[in-house]
Amino acid sequence: MDARRIPFTEEDERRIASAATWGVIVAVSSLATGVISLLVQMQALSSLPPGLSRLGSGFFVKGALGASLVQAVIVVLINVWLLQASLSFRKVALTDEADQAHLLTGFRRLRAYFMVQVVLLMLLVGLVLFGVVVGLSS
Repeated sequence: MDARRIPFTEEDERRIASAATWGVIVAVSSLATGVISLLVQMQALSSLPPGLSRLGSGFFVKGALGASLVQAVIVVLINVWLLQASLSFRKVALTDEADQAHLLTGFRRLRAYFMVQVVLLMLLVGLVLFGVVVGLSS
């Protein structure tokens, strides 16, 4: 037996394939949402009137649109990792070769996906807490 092949039961392979399918569904739907959001934000930024920057609120409008644009780019990038992880897990379930390599690739991509999600969540919580403290102090 090849040391790189892991002898999963048929039930295990079905579960891995099912998890991979759901990962692909989540990744593709999130990618589509991110790309649509990216296009909408780019359109909104390009359609701002030229005189808006001279207005007091122009800075905040552009900043909000810019932040949404960055968010859309991040959503697209992290969901590419989720898609790659899911496709690697699918290879584990559907092929009988290089199971270890496919699992390692899948877990690396999944780790990156989760780490970025946690960092973004921590930033969001920090911003909310900062807003609460500033709001209470004024």
